[in-house]
Amino acid sequence: MKKRTLLIAALMGGCALQSMAQQILPDDVAGDKEYRRVCREYELKSKNSVELLQAYLDKYPDSRYTDRVRSLIASVYFEEGKYKEAIAMFRACDLEALPDAERDDCAMRLATSYLKEGNLRDASVWFLLLKEVSPRYQSDATYNLAYIDYVEKRYNKALDAFLSLKDDAVYSSLVPYYIGEIYLLQGNYEQARSVAERYLKVYSGHKDEAQMERVLGEACFGLNNYQAAIAPLERYQGAVSRPQRKALYELGMSYYYTGVYSKAAATLGETTSVNDALSQNAYLHMGLAYLNLKERNQARMAFEQASASGFDPLVKEQALYNYALCIHETSYSPFAESVTVFERFLNEFPNSPYVERVNDYLIEVYMNTRSYEAALKSIAKIEHPGARIMEAKQKILFRLGTQAFANADFSKAIEYFNRSLAIGQYNMSAKADAYYWRGEANYRLEHYAQAGNDLRRYLEFAPDKMNREYGLALYNLGYTDFKQKNYNGALNWFTRFVDRGTVNDRAVQADAYNRIGDCNFYARRFDSARQDYARAVEIDPSLGDYSLYQEAFVRGLQKDYTGKIQILNRLIADYPESQYLDDALYEQGRAFVQMEDHTNAINRFNILLKKFPESNMARRAANEIGLLYYQGDKYPEAIQAYKQVITNYPGSEEARLAQRDLKSIYIDLNKVDEYANFASTIPGGANFDVNERDSLTYVAAERVYMRGEIDEARNSFTHYLQTFPEGAFSLNANYYVGLIDYNRKAYNSAIEHLDKVLAYPNNKYSEDAMMMSAEMAYSAKDYEKALTVYKQLKDKAVSPERRQLAKTGVLRSAYMLGNGEEVMLAATDLLAETKVAPELSNEAHYYRAKAYLDAGKVEGAMDDLKILAKDTRNIYGAEAKYKVAQIYFDAGQTEQAEKEVLDYIEVSTPHTYWLARSFVLLSDVYMKLGRNLDAKQYLLSLKQNYQADDDIAGMIESRLNKLNAEN
Repeated sequence: MKKRTLLIAALMGGCALQSMAQQILPDDVAGDKEYRRVCREYELKSKNSVELLQAYLDKYPDSRYTDRVRSLIASVYFEEGKYKEAIAMFRACDLEALPDAERDDCAMRLATSYLKEGNLRDASVWFLLLKEVSPRYQSDATYNLAYIDYVEKRYNKALDAFLSLKDDAVYSSLVPYYIGEIYLLQGNYEQARSVAERYLKVYSGHKDEAQMERVLGEACFGLNNYQAAIAPLERYQGAVSRPQRKALYELGMSYYYTGVYSKAAATLGETTSVNDALSQNAYLHMGLAYLNLKERNQARMAFEQASASGFDPLVKEQALYNYALCIHETSYSPFAESVTVFERFLNEFPNSPYVERVNDYLIEVYMNTRSYEAALKSIAKIEHPGARIMEAKQKILFRLGTQAFANADFSKAIEYFNRSLAIGQYNMSAKADAYYWRGEANYRLEHYAQAGNDLRRYLEFAPDKMNREYGLALYNLGYTDFKQKNYNGALNWFTRFVDRGTVNDRAVQADAYNRIGDCNFYARRFDSARQDYARAVEIDPSLGDYSLYQEAFVRGLQKDYTGKIQILNRLIADYPESQYLDDALYEQGRAFVQMEDHTNAINRFNILLKKFPESNMARRAANEIGLLYYQGDKYPEAIQAYKQVITNYPGSEEARLAQRDLKSIYIDLNKVDEYANFASTIPGGANFDVNERDSLTYVAAERVYMRGEIDEARNSFTHYLQTFPEGAFSLNANYYVGLIDYNRKAYNSAIEHLDKVLAYPNNKYSEDAMMMSAEMAYSAKDYEKALTVYKQLKDKAVSPERRQLAKTGVLRSAYMLGNGEEVMLAATDLLAETKVAPELSNEAHYYRAKAYLDAGKVEGAMDDLKILAKDTRNIYGAEAKYKVAQIYFDAGQTEQAEKEVLDYIEVSTPHTYWLARSFVLLSDVYMKLGRNLDAKQYLLSLKQNYQADDDIAGMIESRLNKLNAEN
């Protein structure tokens, strides 16, 4: 006992344990006498026994009777109903120091005090202890533990305990009530009825008789024996002053189910004093009872009350439906009234079979017209949407995201995908797709880490691991890592993609092998990289120029210069229009240099200069020619070559190096005057004979810029340009000032300085300067200049991404200028790119189609318009779909025009203007076919449903007037 008490008390916060052994003190005769006196006062139940006991403790704080005195104080508090004080005092003493009988008494009082205070946890601890160790209190403890389990809804455990006491002398008459209640709660109505019937037979006249009548009645109600339930519930109702509402409710329902409708309505009416679920259901059945009594006004009011309550959606659903029926049979007349009732029914009861059908229809209409926002507003009115409605909402939000994605509004697309994923548990396929497309949107926004996270979640949730999207997710994951320069991660994803083989697109497969080759290249696994590039060419030769170029470059790194030259020859022969031709010629020249074949090296460099004089590779090749002649002691040829570099590429690093070497040659030849004469002819800004002050001034400014001190850097660069307007670093300084002003949106100043940079073509800043200059010109609506600069950038851009950006700029500038021929060329050039984003492809097709139409080239326009019309989610597709039908109509192909418009109505579009134009066009088709009634119906439907303030209303009225005039 002691060991168990110690353990439980320590764990559960029980009584404080003073010591394992009572302190032994010398006998204190006076203290013993006082102790016996205060104990006698306690036994006599003296009113001041607590004060006397406490006074004893104060006087003898170290008494060996301390624990017993405290237990007596606690017991007094217990008897007085001061349970908190009792608990505190019991906890202050060591119950183990008491005799066994007193210890058990005190433990019982402590447990009971916890129970009275509602501390069921600690009460359970002490009752459990008593049950295990105290034979005298075992039944009491069992009963109280059962009661606690009952209160805490552990009904099975409570039932077992109560059943164990059914033959107990003390508790046999008490436990049947709880046993019966538990059986009711468990739905074991047969057992509940049996217990109640036995109790009423054996314990007639006992205090729980009325409650057991109720248990019997509720058990019969639960067994659907409504007739048998009425008598005991009536006896219960008559025996108590305030019957339980639930019992009255079940009595009323029993009357209802047995056809006693007048009593049903009256009895149920007595239960509606509280606004809760029971009252709601009572009102519903009151209404049904009144309907059977033909009292429709009362029924309507009862249904109205039930429908106004939201505790039970099923009851509310039935009540509102019947309320609507009552309105229909009494005061229902306009159709609009019916719609209002059903709108409310739809909004408030999504789980009704009837409402579900209506809701499905409405959502289907919204989905077919792609009016997703309207669908969301409709669903938003439903306060408690069911699973199907939530699934529809999840899908609608996802489709809104894809719609925004199709219109290149990636940030908005992500917002919709976020909302769809927030309720993504209803349709796992839609959830997976939302992750996929959110990843795509993040990728387009260059949020590569977020894109990778989303695509990995797609892989986790995708229901079909073998479909095309799953394979593309692997491919796209490769790019998210590749863009972040995580080449090991990218290698893993691209490898998984090609190994899976679920995407049969050869261009994608070849691109993946190219990226695998790049990853191996960066990891210096050159043999593997070379094999990967070769595999890419094998899969899709049309995209093999990059693969061949990279394979050749790898061979060069492996010092296989002959192999490098051969592969580059293959690239030049097989891909005469490749963007890598200038690079290929330069790398061939470098390979010959490495082989010390200077003649062939110079030959390749000269071919490059002739074919691609504006290329960045050209100025490097020109400098290489001069260097090769210089190293071969061919001074006249070297002088000529270096002069061409300085003259043709002023301001470039190559020109700087050329002039340095040229100066050395002239010094070697003792022709310093000749060099001086040549140097004097070099245009300002290209004089690289740097004096110390010039150099130091510029370097100081550049260091300030590199430290991020932009304001001071701009002032320093400006000071440099003022001090050395023709200085050796004037090109650099103008670039940095232009860049700073561009970033600050000081565009006028930025243009001034960047134009000075562009005055020296082929310098190392040319590409960046062109990019900024073109953007500023386009933003300023100087489309002529933008077109010119974008064209220059297109020819000079090194990276495919910037080259594509330049081509896009050419297209848009030409379109804004209304230059149709230039638009057609630019669009065709852009669409020839191997990787063009869908939204950019749509833009190119649209601009080209418009240019074709303006030029009267309808056939060419139709090709582009049909491509666009496949996706009416975006504005280009929406207009294109209409224009295809209009072209058919103008060509006299009315049946084809009708088919196109009807198809448009079926697929719908969020861009309702063009759908409205198609309705107008359909009316023209029907008028031409002599189907004037059909034409009028479509026009009237459009007039009713299309509310935008634009030219559609005028089109409708003019046609309606024409139809009316003909009639």
